[in-house]
Amino acid sequence: MAGPRTHQTPPQPEPLTPAWLTAHFDALPFPARSSALARYARALAPDAYAALKRALDAGDPDQRHTALFLAVARRDLEAVAAALADPLLRRRALSAAIRLPVPEQALAELALSEVRAVRQETYRVLRLSRRTDLADSLVARVHERHGCQEAAYLLTACSPPTVAQWLPACEPPSGVLGTLARTAPMAVAEHLAHGHASGRGAQPGSSPRATRHLTEAVAERDPAAGLLLLERAPELISPRAAVSLLRRPADVLDILRRRTAADECLRLAAGPLPRAVLRAVRTLPPDDLVELATRCCAYRPRAHRLGRQGPTRDPLLVLLPRGERRRIVEARINGRTGLPTLQPSLAALATEDRIELVAAQLRRAGESPRSVTRYAVALPLDHAEPILREQAEQHRVHHRIHAWPALLACAELHGDPQEYARIVASCERAWHDQNDVRRFALEQLAGAPPRLLTAVAEGVLRDATLTTVQSRDTTERTLAALECWLRRTAEAAAVRGENARAAYTARLLCDVLNDPRRTGGPVPLRLNTEAARETWSAVTDEQRSRAEYFMPLAELLAPHLAELPAFDALVRCTAEEHADPDMAARAAAAWIAPAGSRESRCAELLRLDPSFADVPAVLHTLVERRTDLLDGALAAAGEEGLRGRTRPRPTPWAPRIRPGTTGRWLPSQRRAWYAKAAGIAADTWAPVRTRTDAAAALRDPDLLLALADEAPQPVSAAALGALGETGRTDLLPVLLRHAGTGGARGRAAMASVRRLLDTLPDGEPVALLAPLLLEPTAPVGTRKEVARALGAIRGGQAFAALLAGWDLPRQHRDVRAAMAGTLLRAIDDEDVVQRLWDHVREPAVRDVVITARSDAVPREAHAAYTRFLANLLDVCGEDDEELARAVCSALHSWSAADRKTAYTALAATVLAPVHSDCVWTLGVAHLARQGGDERASGPLLEVLRTLLARTRDEKPHTRAWALRRLDGCAAALCRFPAASDPLPLADPVAEILEEAGLFARSARLLWAAALASVRNGDPAPALRERLLRLIEDRPERLPLDDDHTFALDNDPGALLGFVRWLRERGTPAAGRCALHLVNRIGHTTSWQEPWLGEAEALRAHPDPDTVLAALLTGPAPKP
Repeated sequence: MAGPRTHQTPPQPEPLTPAWLTAHFDALPFPARSSALARYARALAPDAYAALKRALDAGDPDQRHTALFLAVARRDLEAVAAALADPLLRRRALSAAIRLPVPEQALAELALSEVRAVRQETYRVLRLSRRTDLADSLVARVHERHGCQEAAYLLTACSPPTVAQWLPACEPPSGVLGTLARTAPMAVAEHLAHGHASGRGAQPGSSPRATRHLTEAVAERDPAAGLLLLERAPELISPRAAVSLLRRPADVLDILRRRTAADECLRLAAGPLPRAVLRAVRTLPPDDLVELATRCCAYRPRAHRLGRQGPTRDPLLVLLPRGERRRIVEARINGRTGLPTLQPSLAALATEDRIELVAAQLRRAGESPRSVTRYAVALPLDHAEPILREQAEQHRVHHRIHAWPALLACAELHGDPQEYARIVASCERAWHDQNDVRRFALEQLAGAPPRLLTAVAEGVLRDATLTTVQSRDTTERTLAALECWLRRTAEAAAVRGENARAAYTARLLCDVLNDPRRTGGPVPLRLNTEAARETWSAVTDEQRSRAEYFMPLAELLAPHLAELPAFDALVRCTAEEHADPDMAARAAAAWIAPAGSRESRCAELLRLDPSFADVPAVLHTLVERRTDLLDGALAAAGEEGLRGRTRPRPTPWAPRIRPGTTGRWLPSQRRAWYAKAAGIAADTWAPVRTRTDAAAALRDPDLLLALADEAPQPVSAAALGALGETGRTDLLPVLLRHAGTGGARGRAAMASVRRLLDTLPDGEPVALLAPLLLEPTAPVGTRKEVARALGAIRGGQAFAALLAGWDLPRQHRDVRAAMAGTLLRAIDDEDVVQRLWDHVREPAVRDVVITARSDAVPREAHAAYTRFLANLLDVCGEDDEELARAVCSALHSWSAADRKTAYTALAATVLAPVHSDCVWTLGVAHLARQGGDERASGPLLEVLRTLLARTRDEKPHTRAWALRRLDGCAAALCRFPAASDPLPLADPVAEILEEAGLFARSARLLWAAALASVRNGDPAPALRERLLRLIEDRPERLPLDDDHTFALDNDPGALLGFVRWLRERGTPAAGRCALHLVNRIGHTTSWQEPWLGEAEALRAHPDPDTVLAALLTGPAPKP
């Protein structure tokens, strides 16, 4: 059947009229109508165009839009500039200004408009049209008139020098920084580095993932900007960003050389290096390349987790000679490198070195199935296979879950297609195992390289598919992994010209698509025509007679149906004649898939049966492209609803259509659609969800207002929400009236109010919202939304309205909580401080005011907020325990703004009798974490000395109170820091504790400090000696049965020297400590060497009690 009619320029009457345009162009579908009107506009004589434009400008809104369209087609810049000032035409005129040289004065006026929505749209136009000079000239005025946040939005359209100048003075949201990372990466790098150095975070208020994406964009756009971040804020450099920086490897190496030796190596994203990076790295001198590979290491962040392993070799190590590779890997093993880094490093070694070093790691890993399988992946396949198969035969399911994917990953790393095919063929037990085992094995297979996938035998594909589909416990995620494997296999075979294999795999894939547990729509295979033809030719006559078989294949080959006439006819026949509505809908969607004939086929289906409009693919083509068929579809729906092949029962038809799509329709079509939707929304017999969808699709204010007043709650709420999309600010009084009713209607109305407020001049929203905030009888939810809306408006009027609402007698606590966030931004104002102070004990207000979010307070008010917290902590009483704890945590987060004030306030909690143990111990813990900072250690030591002085007080109860507080401080210092953190306060605190007679606390603190120092590479001989002086005569001062002061990591050998030093000391206390360490580490490492030897050496200790305890330690000997 023929496609949509094309249009030839018709003869022009005199004079031209809008009715004549309607008669000649409205019958065309939207794309043809637009192109025909554009050609016609360009062909008009100037006088004829001027007369026609005057007639259209005097018409209804649609005719005025047509006039603008003609002006854009003729590049009538004066008309487009005039349209920028017309609220009705502004959006389309701004869209045209992106590609037309509209006078800049008109755009400048819009950028300085009093309407926020207009300003935002204009900034976008300036950015997309690359009018950087105009944007640069407007920044200062926008900043002066509308504040720093508006200026931040305008910076996205500015040149890099202007961004660098103004970004420090603005408060850019995350989205703005994401855009600036692409247009001005150096300025963003400076911004992130400054934020990181200030201690308040690189990107206040954003998650670490958002910051990571930002640094990656900066490094990829401008390596120099990334190098700046590497030098000033190396913690922000993600592995992917580090790979981008290696485009300048010499500069990276210079920066890494200037870092201290204790710093970790630069992590690189695991996987092959990009070609540009590889070429740059190979230009380095050999010695520099070795040093770079030493200081950079591949990193796999999911090495410890279940899921697909991407086995890979460290891309820098593989460039080095064998001896250098082994030296670097051994250094990483001795340096307690974690498994995410160590696995790629081990995989980069030569075969003999891999076998030796991985075997040593496996001995240290013990019996943990996760560690065994992760390390075994790095072994050569012939050595790893026995280990992993032994794990795969274990009776515990978690062993098998780890083992099968590890075996496949090892074969993938090996890289031999024949060996990989053999390993996959041997995984039959995994398909018949529990679903979790099957799923993780399939996920590992699904991501293998194409050259390995094409080697897997077809019988293996068949067995895995049939077993997975027929297993009752198979889940959606398992089917998704199987589908991904089969798809990639079929597409890889087609690329290699193995069309028969591609056809076979596609037929297996049909079984997965037919499984009812599968979710998601059909996704065609990316095959060439020959592979598609061979796939169809392999279908037997019996299979061609069964729609449930060939329909999944039709969905897979849908783009090629036009090239397969027999298959195409079969699918069309199914759509036209099949009795099952779902099968007919699937056939219709597949039949219109070929792009070249989609519109004509859509027309054929709709003329055959209008109910095909209910098929999503047909509906999309209908409403977006074939708008000339829309009248028939709407008429067919009728009053009873759409009925036909795909909808056997006549039910109301209210499809979800994107609101912007109706702009392509004719006015009569929009009116018919709105009338239809309004009828469905008002139909009391229609399902409520269908009525709600119909109400949400409406854009006619009169129809929506009727529904808002009379319809049930869900339908009324949808209508009120749709009113916010009409852009009619005259509806605000009605919406505010509904907002005052509360409930679902009130929330929907208030959401519409907030959308419409952006279209008003800056001063008007406050006048509309303030009365509702000050109305005590208004619902709490409505007043909360009003408070949030006022908080989003910058300026003194909105802030004054919030202060008035705060001062309202008996204001609800939740409303005050909604206002507190905005008031907090003015924490340097004494009036605001007093208001917050009066109500901060209310839990709802407290949760907002006492916060660790770094974007809650402007940069210039950080110090004022820290002082506010410190003063608040000082006045907290016995009944304010929760408040005091929240303030302690917040002070720790905000201490960078005023460290002296914050640390002094935290230390003062120890001396305040009103504070409970959970408050002042939290303050001590925060100070202990900053023990290396004199501003933290000074106040803490001063407090401890004060407590020591009070232990000598004449009053017994004062001495007891001070002694208990001192004992609790010592316990907090031992309990809260991590095991591997240094304890710089150990010596002075131990001296104070010993002077107070708390020898047991001093011993425990010195024991924790000694272990932490040893594990940080410092033998700390003075700490050791001091510890042993305390406990050698009184061993009971250091009870070790409940010792949890250290935790083991991947390298327990770091404590080996300390253990031997204790053993050689020869005293009972030292032997007891050495045996304690040997016992804990030995159990963790399954008594691998050297810990079994250390236990045997302690059996020859001079102390008989140590000898006896050593005999009871270690694996039980056989008689």
